[in-house]
Amino acid sequence: MSQSLLRIQLLKKLWVHLTPKEVYGLSSPDKIQRSGQTLGEVRRKELSHILHVERQLHELRRGHASLDPTGKIIRSAEIRDIREVKFASIIENSDQIEVEQESLPDIAKMMENAADVSRHDALERLLRLQKLYLLTERIILGLALNDIDKGALDRRWLNRWKINASESSNGALQQLWARILVRELINPGTTSLRALEHLACFSLEDAEGLNKLGAWACGDFVYRSALQALPREFDLDLFENLEEQGIIRGVHGKVLSKTLFSQSQTHFVCRISMTDKHLLIQSSQPRPELHVPAYMITKLGRELISLVNAPVDTAYLEAMMQDLHARGMSVSIDDRVQGDRHCNTL
Repeated sequence: MSQSLLRIQLLKKLWVHLTPKEVYGLSSPDKIQRSGQTLGEVRRKELSHILHVERQLHELRRGHASLDPTGKIIRSAEIRDIREVKFASIIENSDQIEVEQESLPDIAKMMENAADVSRHDALERLLRLQKLYLLTERIILGLALNDIDKGALDRRWLNRWKINASESSNGALQQLWARILVRELINPGTTSLRALEHLACFSLEDAEGLNKLGAWACGDFVYRSALQALPREFDLDLFENLEEQGIIRGVHGKVLSKTLFSQSQTHFVCRISMTDKHLLIQSSQPRPELHVPAYMITKLGRELISLVNAPVDTAYLEAMMQDLHARGMSVSIDDRVQGDRHCNTL
């Protein structure tokens, strides 16, 4: 099947899982095709509208505008500049301020206000989801696909994804959430509920740390001595945070090592796989295994790293080679391609 047909299938699979209320104001790819317009043209208009509504919502939240009975936005004629309010004098003389009982809202007014807050929050989350769906489409259209699992997404997984993803307003994190959805559409079950829950607490700093870890990951470990040889790269606070989150082990407590097993009985040979490179480690001396100092990456950590696409850190790679040379090993590097064998590791 051609790449374009696979992409169309994936787009349709995405839209099958979206409810009419979630995509209110958006046109399905089928509808756009029937209209004779291009997908890009329609999506640009829709995204512009979403951003416009977001600005209106911001004005409503700040009290700079209100809705008239017909639902039209009415901007306040006079908006007090918050800089004119003398907070210091209010605080200093707070004991002199008398609040009249009649000025306090009753329960009906409080409930009405709570309903407004709830509606604003719901609309904000919906607009974020719609932007994520458009971003997911854009990612799909740029993919090189081999195959698609036609199985449906797990309803519980999708609901959890929507809840967590709709809370993210940062562009980099939204990219991450969109990529997660694309992966799940291609192959349901790829990302666990545990990973979704972990990512829900991610900050931008956490995401940047995960990208760094991805650039150093050698399968299920980080070559500790190589990284520590790079003072500018090694950040103990980062590794302590990663260990605290359950992503790596070995920062504190017992010093850990990684055992690499030889694939040959006549001489040592083993291949380490990284994000976009392979290291072929060899020695003319027969030995069954090689121990290297390591920070171990947990199962959760490996799953999270698979969500990022960080190229190998070249300075770290060079430090690895130097350390292996000091252990009597020769090292060659090649680009990673599908189907390469991995060495047996423990």
